[in-house]
Amino acid sequence: MHAFSPRSVCFAFAVVITTPLCVAAATLQLSTPQATLSLDARGLSLAPANQSSPAIVAAGGPLWTMVIQTPSTPSSPGPQTTLSSSNQTSRQETSADSFKLIYDELRDNTRTWKISLTLEFRREGDGFVARGEIANNAPGWIVREFRGPFLTGIQAPPAEFPLLWPDGLGQRYATSTGAERTFVYPSGRGTMQWCSFAGAHGGLYLGSHDVTHGAKGFVVRGGAPGKPFEFSLNHQVFSNPGQRWTLPPLVVWAYRGDWHTAARHYRAWFDSVVTRRAAPAWAQAASGWVLCILKQQNGDVMWDYSDLDRLCDVADQRGLDVLGLFGWAHGGHDRFYPDYIPDPLMGGPGALKSALARARARGKRTILYANGQLCDASTDFYRYAGNEAIVLRENAEAVTSSIRKFNSSAPVVFVLGCNGAQAWEDRMLALALQAHQLGAAGILYDQLGVAGPTPCFATHHKHASPATPHAGGRSEMLRRIADHMKRLAPDFIVATEGVHDSLLDSTPFSHGWGSGFTPPPAAFYEGAARVDTAAGTTWPWMRDALSAFPELFRFTFPEQVMTLRHATPMLDRHFANYALTFGLRHEIETRWRADVRYLKDNVVPAAKDYADCTYWPPDVPMMQGTPPAEATRYLKAVTDFARRHADLLWRGRFVDTEGFTLTGAGLVAKAYRTEKQLGVLVWNPTGGARSARVDVPGARLVATSEPERPAPDPAAPLGARSVRLYVWDL
Repeated sequence: MHAFSPRSVCFAFAVVITTPLCVAAATLQLSTPQATLSLDARGLSLAPANQSSPAIVAAGGPLWTMVIQTPSTPSSPGPQTTLSSSNQTSRQETSADSFKLIYDELRDNTRTWKISLTLEFRREGDGFVARGEIANNAPGWIVREFRGPFLTGIQAPPAEFPLLWPDGLGQRYATSTGAERTFVYPSGRGTMQWCSFAGAHGGLYLGSHDVTHGAKGFVVRGGAPGKPFEFSLNHQVFSNPGQRWTLPPLVVWAYRGDWHTAARHYRAWFDSVVTRRAAPAWAQAASGWVLCILKQQNGDVMWDYSDLDRLCDVADQRGLDVLGLFGWAHGGHDRFYPDYIPDPLMGGPGALKSALARARARGKRTILYANGQLCDASTDFYRYAGNEAIVLRENAEAVTSSIRKFNSSAPVVFVLGCNGAQAWEDRMLALALQAHQLGAAGILYDQLGVAGPTPCFATHHKHASPATPHAGGRSEMLRRIADHMKRLAPDFIVATEGVHDSLLDSTPFSHGWGSGFTPPPAAFYEGAARVDTAAGTTWPWMRDALSAFPELFRFTFPEQVMTLRHATPMLDRHFANYALTFGLRHEIETRWRADVRYLKDNVVPAAKDYADCTYWPPDVPMMQGTPPAEATRYLKAVTDFARRHADLLWRGRFVDTEGFTLTGAGLVAKAYRTEKQLGVLVWNPTGGARSARVDVPGARLVATSEPERPAPDPAAPLGARSVRLYVWDL
């Protein structure tokens, strides 16, 4: 194990302005038994003590850059200037454990600004930490962005050190074309503040240990065959004259061991600064949900409130425990947000309350939908409260978008609500209170685990900076709502679409969105290699399914309850087994009129039944490929199986491939651990039976089980498209 306290960061850079660093000819250096960090005129280098971790050989260029600008007006954006470390002069201070670069002022080729930057590089444990601060004393200038530190010359051939990238549940890139990769945190595309060039026995950990969950971009460039990589962070700053800004620690650590070592390090830091919110017992024991749009955007009522009894039947037939009710209010789905009035056309508030009570009496929990950031521009809320509640651009205009669900209907125009505005937070809390009063077990705020941080330039909102409302401000809003609801109803849950770790102190339940929440196609497991491509899924925003690495988030945060994402009213064996293997709760979705016929009457649709759908109809070939009765039967078998083994599969800890060895080609195996047992789920996603052998050193095999066979011979081949659980006493 490595000699860190959880709060230590192995290499944290505090940089505030963007300038390519100009350092004296003398090299500044720090060493630990594991690596040496050095800084010279070419930049930062890292020399690991062994070759199991990638080295960094500085390749020149700026150490940092900074964007400053004069204030904008509604009619004219403020001109921007990019400063670079290359043009600067710094003072240096050194000690046994650290060195500092102090820039008393910054300049370009012709001008000087009273903006100072201090960078401190310190060794901590067996790694290094860089910290820093920017002080803006330049009248009439705003520090807008800081980029850096730039790590050039990362010697990490992708085949030897694949890049692990927290996009959705995770990506693993073992090839590179040299193209730039970016993600913005916090968002569904940037779900954690770390990445790694991860080899089999060591790697390079790069993490921003930022307790504020500040808005930032991770950037990796290069890596074409035979070429090194470059890494940097891009921070939203927005520091006004007279203000200081602290650069969050960037952690650079040449670690030993496989990638799980890096994930454990990030989790240890996270636990030292954040209290994760535990799911109530009912959510932890939930097998999955039926996501149902009751009323569509065009006013089509597909299910009324009395039909919740029928939806409970649908859930029972498939072993699902939760109903996620979308389009439940007068506007239908994606209209009239943030106003949600129980709809007289569906029965009115009394009928809704009675239906939710009947569902609960049948053992079903219900979660009501609310969009966490969209405001319909046609609503009275926008007309009378919009100025206090919505995001404003730098030119004082609204941030607009539109959603069009049907080719035959006009798009609905939305403006973006500001998560850092008290008026918006008050409305979101009111919706949670309404959901509780109606009898729901929770509320889902759509898009808040998906959308990245959008700056808000409204000066009359409560956020301190344009950078904060949809980063740390979003987290704070949801935490206050969750705390309020917990005091009122301890088992009430706050959920989001998508997930990122800035929300884990408020939202223990996540509706899947992004990479890893849907499987690559079955053919992938027949021998295809992981590739860097936007392919393998019927939903384009689930990009890179063929390089998805859901293990990354699942291992780092195994307690989070998350659903599969599947916009289809059935699951085939491939999807059902994938969710079971990776510990995702199952879901089916009914969104369109043809979906209703499928669930009510077993009518299998054709593509023409969705001809009026503007985007993302269900997977019609999948629906045509498995008879409805068979799809229902197998999903029920899988959810019943998971429920029988809930101590391991739902309440145990996902430990990925640790603790066992698997012998067998074409198989996927993942382990779940309790204090006394290890359960290894082996999935055969291929079209033929496969031999499988699982070994757990020092443990005793006590049971094997499959969804369709309660006690199979552990030595027997595993059938095509089947799963088997091996249970070991430790």
